[in-house]
Amino acid sequence: MDIIQWIMLGAFISAVGLSILKLYVFFPNKPLLDDDTTPQAIEKLQHIMVECDRVNPHLNEEDLFQKILENPSFDSTFFWRFNLNRLRHLVEDYRLKEPNFRR
Repeated sequence: MDIIQWIMLGAFISAVGLSILKLYVFFPNKPLLDDDTTPQAIEKLQHIMVECDRVNPHLNEEDLFQKILENPSFDSTFFWRFNLNRLRHLVEDYRLKEPNFRR
């Protein structure tokens, strides 16, 4: 191989190495402190949801959402992404585990 081919091969390998390094730095390597998608966080939200539903039966989704936000167990700084759509997903997920849930 000529010297130019070796230079091009070296540049290609360097570019691939740099790209892999940039991807490694870009993707998170450790769990986030406010990750509310863990099974423990989902279980805590479901527990709060069931508790609010048990205390205040026959609420629609918007009212249940407000009751969850007002619950003293609800940590608004940790669950800062919690919204009405997330509540709907939470209810559906809980229905899969507990089919007798009346929501």
